[in-house]
Amino acid sequence: MLKRVILGALVGGVVVFIAGLLLHTVSGLAEVGVKPVPQEDTVLSAMRAAIHDPGFYVFPAPNMVPGRSKAQKDADNAAYMTKYQQGPTGILVYSPGGTPMSIGKLLGGEFVIDLVSAFFLSCILAMGAGGVRSYWKRVFAVTLAALFAALFLGLEYWNWYNFPANYTCAYIILVVIEWFIASLAMAAVVVGASAA
Repeated sequence: MLKRVILGALVGGVVVFIAGLLLHTVSGLAEVGVKPVPQEDTVLSAMRAAIHDPGFYVFPAPNMVPGRSKAQKDADNAAYMTKYQQGPTGILVYSPGGTPMSIGKLLGGEFVIDLVSAFFLSCILAMGAGGVRSYWKRVFAVTLAALFAALFLGLEYWNWYNFPANYTCAYIILVVIEWFIASLAMAAVVVGASAA
């Protein structure tokens, strides 16, 4: 059974990597809802001057200093709500730069992510969870797991960080299509214990 799990992980990882690469470069779904920053040079110059450390930033930022009294927390929350309502609001995943972009390293990281993800889905298939006996039920099981993951992550970012709805929908569609294609290969290789 372990050989089938490993083979399923390899097959699934390779197929989802190739499917993702093709879908991202050909379909245009990966760019849905993504916009360039207006007046980019001015904004980047201001960011270089103001932000020196890489990180995940939110704005406006709530006061996160511990040890404040309840009255201080209430006053800080009221000030934060006023700033939030005035806007702008958002998140910034920031890196100050200074290093060249390595497409090979990024693609390598993506492949490892795909491989590890496929391994866990192969384990689920091998366990025969839910009596996944038929080929198409195994395909459905992997696709359903992909839908769960895409909905959970995509909708949380939409809900909490105001990711655009069109970006969120495109993200969910991409994930499901990628893993559906991978599931066609994985279901042929990994047969659950209940199906053996």
